[in-house]
Amino acid sequence: MDKITEITKRDIIDILIHGFIVTENVIDYDYYEHQYEKQENIEYKISIYGRLEEIEFLSRIYDLDSMKSNDIRFKNARGDIIQHTINNLDWDTNWVFYDERFGILAGGNDETFLKFICEIFHPIVRIESQPWKKILEKINELLEYDGYILYAKSHISGREVYGWKQINSIEIDANTHKDNFKITLIGEGSYAHVYKYKDEYYNESFVLKRAKKDLTDKEIERFKEEYNQLSKLCSPYIIKVYNYNDVKNEYVMELMDISLDEYIKRNNGNITAKERKNIVYQILRGFKYIHSKGLLHRDISPKNILIKIYDDAKIVKISDFGLVKIPESQLTSINTEFKGYFNDMSLQLEGFASYSMLHETYAITRLIYFVMTGKTNVDKIDNAELKEFVNTGMNPEKRKRFKSIEEIEKGFINIKSF
Repeated sequence: MDKITEITKRDIIDILIHGFIVTENVIDYDYYEHQYEKQENIEYKISIYGRLEEIEFLSRIYDLDSMKSNDIRFKNARGDIIQHTINNLDWDTNWVFYDERFGILAGGNDETFLKFICEIFHPIVRIESQPWKKILEKINELLEYDGYILYAKSHISGREVYGWKQINSIEIDANTHKDNFKITLIGEGSYAHVYKYKDEYYNESFVLKRAKKDLTDKEIERFKEEYNQLSKLCSPYIIKVYNYNDVKNEYVMELMDISLDEYIKRNNGNITAKERKNIVYQILRGFKYIHSKGLLHRDISPKNILIKIYDDAKIVKISDFGLVKIPESQLTSINTEFKGYFNDMSLQLEGFASYSMLHETYAITRLIYFVMTGKTNVDKIDNAELKEFVNTGMNPEKRKRFKSIEEIEKGFINIKSF
C-alpha cells in the first residue's frame, strides 16, 4: 500500500526545483572588528541532475528505449526527450515530474518516487560542493509524516549511497553485517557443492548450497526448482531455505547438526525405543505434510534426514528435494534413471519416471526399519510385529503395500513389542 501523499510529493518537488530558505543566526564583524550575531536568510538549492545531463540521469533509472513516446514521430521516450529538451527546448524545464510515464507525481507508486529521489543523492550524480545534505534533511522531515526515511544503505569510494526504508522497520548496519564470509566445504551432491559458514552479525552458522559449474541449463533449472519448492514449504520437519542468488546459482539454508544416518551409526547401542519412536513420528509428520502438497520426495534415505540437537529435544527435518516429483512439471523428466539407495529396486525395470506413492511408502518403511534397528538388511527380522510391518510396506506386490502415511502410522502403532 502506497503511503506517500500527493501533498508530500508536491512539497518535495518544490524543494528540488526551488530549494528553500531558512533564517539562521550567523556571526559577523562590525567596522571595529567586533564580533556580533545577526539573523540572515540562507538559500539552499541543488542541481537536480547534478553532474549529469538530464537524459543521462533518467537513463540510470528508466529504460528510455522501451518506454513509449508521446510524440508520434519517435518510437520511444528517448527520441521525444531529445527532440523536445535538446533540439527544440519546447518542454518545461521540470517536465519530468508531471509526465505520467515516469510515475513521480502521478501514475507511480512509493517505490518509483523514492527511487528517483535517492538517485539525485547518488555519489555519481550529486555535486559535493552543493548543500545536498541540507536538501536531504529537509526531504526526510517531509517523508517522516508518511512513514519513510532516506538513509545511507552502503558506500562507494567512501561516499554514502542512499536507499529508503519505512520508519517502523529494523536497520541492519551495513558496516557490521558483512556480505563475505569464509566458507568450508562439507559435502557434495549430484548438482551442488555444500559449504558451511558463520554469519558474524547473527553469530549463527548456515549452509550454502552452490550449483556445480558444469551443469546444463536444465539441470540449473532443476537445482533452482529444489529451492523454489523448499521455499514454499512451511513445516518444522522440513529444512528451511532463505534466499537464492541467481548470479552465482546458490542458496542459503539452515545448518543442522548431523544426518540421521550418522546419528544412528554413532549411537545405535544407546538409543532407547522411546527415542527411536519419537524420530519415526517426526519423519511421518514431515512426509504427511509433503504429500499434502501433492509432492513425492523420491530420494528418501537416512542421509537426507537431518537432526538438530537442542538441550531439551532432537528435531528431525527432511532435506534434499533435488529429485522431488512435482505434479504437471516438465522438470521431472530430467531424472529418469534409478536413484536413491532406499528406493524400490523394481524401479530399475519400471523406470524412475514411474515413481508413485507406493514407491514412496516402500522407501519410508525401509527408513523406519533403519531407525528402529540401525540395520538396512531386512532379510532376518526377529520381531514378528516389526517383520509384518516391513513385509507390508515393502511387499513385492505393490497393491498390498501401505498406500499412504496414515496407513503406515496405523501399521507402526501396532508394533507393541519393540
